Amino acid sequence: MLRSVRFAAFRGFALLAASVFFAACSLDTDVSDPSAMIRYQGDAQTVAPSTPLPTDLGTIVVNQFGERLKNVNVNWSIVSGGGALGGTSSVTDESGIAYMSYTSGTITGTVIIQAKVTGLLPLTFTVTVA
Repeated sequence: MLRSVRFAAFRGFALLAASVFFAACSLDTDVSDPSAMIRYQGDAQTVAPSTPLPTDLGTIVVNQFGERLKNVNVNWSIVSGGGALGGTSSVTDESGIAYMSYTSGTITGTVIIQAKVTGLLPLTFTVTVA
């Protein structure tokens, strides 16, 4: 009888320990974090001075599985050259694409524009003003 009581107590303790162990383990299945940006459109365009690009700049934001993410903020900046962006940020749409317009400045040359999502390396677009 004493032996069966000890065995029952041990079994109860083992079950409790296993429950605590498995409760401490977790699988992170949150796939909403951006993992990469992909140039979608607008890179390597040539435009006359003081002219809007014919095609807006566009980038796709994806998660670790390559699934497109909506409502991700993309920050845009001119790294070198002149001109004006249509804003400093845009948000990805239902297709995971963020767009930005650009109007060239009065000086000819190469313009480098950067798209950046927090936590990711920046993506660059090149525009030639000629």
